[in-house]
Amino acid sequence: MKKFSIIALILMTIFTFGCSKKDTSDNMVKLNKVDISAISNQQIKNFLTEASEHEGIYKIETKSNTYIYFNGIKNEFIDINCSVEDNTLNIESNKSKLESNDSPSQKLYVIYQKNTTISNDKTVYFDTIKLTVDGEESSFKNSFVIKE
Repeated sequence: MKKFSIIALILMTIFTFGCSKKDTSDNMVKLNKVDISAISNQQIKNFLTEASEHEGIYKIETKSNTYIYFNGIKNEFIDINCSVEDNTLNIESNKSKLESNDSPSQKLYVIYQKNTTISNDKTVYFDTIKLTVDGEESSFKNSFVIKE
């Protein structure tokens, strides 16, 4: 009887830990911060220079990447994160008031998708982007598409 209890305990452990489905979507899509001063694409640099005059969140699309640019003049965008749910990339942020002597806050992120280097068998993790700022749905100030 003791032997049966040990085997039952081992099998329960295997099924509990070995068969549990892990949600790896957080690792599949994420926002990677980009050093703005290291940008070499002149079209992106020109857009960032223009956009830096107006507060807001911008989307920049190139052939190979999608960038999200957070430009804060009166506010700083903080607590920036993302998640994927039902083929929607949810980008969330909060705002924090900048002091009058603070310099503007500029943050650039590239949307990183795991396993997207395979052109023919590309996994699609999302088809729309939903932007939420301070708990309220928002929209991009502008979207810029660069044809390379």
